[in-house]
Amino acid sequence: MASFSNALSIATSGLQAASARSAVAANNIANANTEGYTRRDVVLEERTVGPTGAGVRIVTTTNAQVQYLTDDRMRLEADDAYTSEKATAAERLTDIVGEPGVGNGLFNAYDNFETALKDAAATPESPVLQQQAVDAATDLSLAFQQQSAAADAERTTADGRIDDIINEVNVTLQRLEELNALPTSDITPEVQDERQRLVDQINAEIPVIVDEQGPIITLATEGGVFLLTERAHTIDFDPAGNVGRTESLGAPLSGISVNGVDITPTGDAPQRSSGGRISALFEHRDEVVPAFQDQLDALAIDVIDRFADDAVDPTKAAGEAGLFTFGGSTAPPAAGTQGVAQQIQVNALVDPSQGGDAYRIRDGIGATAEGPEGNGDQLARLVEAFAGDRTAPAALGVAGERSAAELAAEVASAISFDDQKASDAALYASTRYEVAREAEIAAVGVDTDGELQKLLVIEQAYAANARVIQTIQQMLDELLSII
Repeated sequence: MASFSNALSIATSGLQAASARSAVAANNIANANTEGYTRRDVVLEERTVGPTGAGVRIVTTTNAQVQYLTDDRMRLEADDAYTSEKATAAERLTDIVGEPGVGNGLFNAYDNFETALKDAAATPESPVLQQQAVDAATDLSLAFQQQSAAADAERTTADGRIDDIINEVNVTLQRLEELNALPTSDITPEVQDERQRLVDQINAEIPVIVDEQGPIITLATEGGVFLLTERAHTIDFDPAGNVGRTESLGAPLSGISVNGVDITPTGDAPQRSSGGRISALFEHRDEVVPAFQDQLDALAIDVIDRFADDAVDPTKAAGEAGLFTFGGSTAPPAAGTQGVAQQIQVNALVDPSQGGDAYRIRDGIGATAEGPEGNGDQLARLVEAFAGDRTAPAALGVAGERSAAELAAEVASAISFDDQKASDAALYASTRYEVAREAEIAAVGVDTDGELQKLLVIEQAYAANARVIQTIQQMLDELLSII
């Protein structure tokens, strides 16, 4: 009878194993298209009693894992997030500055102003064309102001997004701390999948290095600063609310730190973070947009200087501003002055809306009365000042001499080129990430055909074990009938 009991126990263990394996295979098939789901496998081992085999034992259920593929996918995912954010930001800058031939933007304000000046010079007796030239000058100054304000808004938006992301990362770290506190017996495949999803969320924002230490995982930045040990380490960031033209990192814009260690991507700390969406946002806030604002200021100073030349308008006081001013000041701004694009405006003396007279655009800033109607000499000098070649401001990075409109076109073209470069880089990074993602899915995801084939094998094993039990039952019935 002992042998019957042993055989029954072995067959029963086989049925239990087959049942567990079929449930896992069915669950795999059901979740084949679930994002972040990894294939489950039942781990079995031989059960023995002394030297004798006693069936099969279910050890655990694990999820499939190929660590080097996961590491590669995470690295490329962070790069994809970084380049995607850079491309989106570059596109917004292109929209702000506009492109030649598009009906808005700075270049077209230049073009309209030059056309209005030429029209007025061709017909100097026309008060209507004089006013149109003043209006076009006003539109040009407004275009500078609007683009400078849009640049400030870009930096403010980036600062706000950094704050939102840091808050989300801190919440995610808290959840990972909760999972780290679970006993080993509760670290199920479902928990492991959730943990990997949470790690992926953080990694896209701030690239991390993952290390498993028994039932817990630790996360550290690539600079070696821990974000998660047994507990979550809070990332500190103070949002600015509104970012002004002259504000920069530390004066007073906030960086990010962990336990007092500076990890700001645009800082100079040795443990600064790099890559991921956060790096792209910091670069946009602290480097890309300020560089664009420097270019705007340089263009605005160039416009003011062109008309401040005493030879262009002999009627004005020597050394004072001409057709355009810096916030109404009579003195032209020095090279490198910040905020000029925000405060450039048409000289009040030629602007009727500010109490001036439009005829002064024809007769000169210092004119006290209207001159001869047919005298277009002053307007011709204004046209030459704007359309003539001057040495490009150093901040523009343009060699040689250019007209005012050519300088604006250089800036617009450079920004458009950077936009295209960023878009190409994002496409390349996205393609590489998708390839790595597909490779990981192929290794750890669910192959429905394979799972169905596995179910057929499990069914055969189940039927065989059930047949053993049935046979034992028949043999016992025979024995009992003899007794």
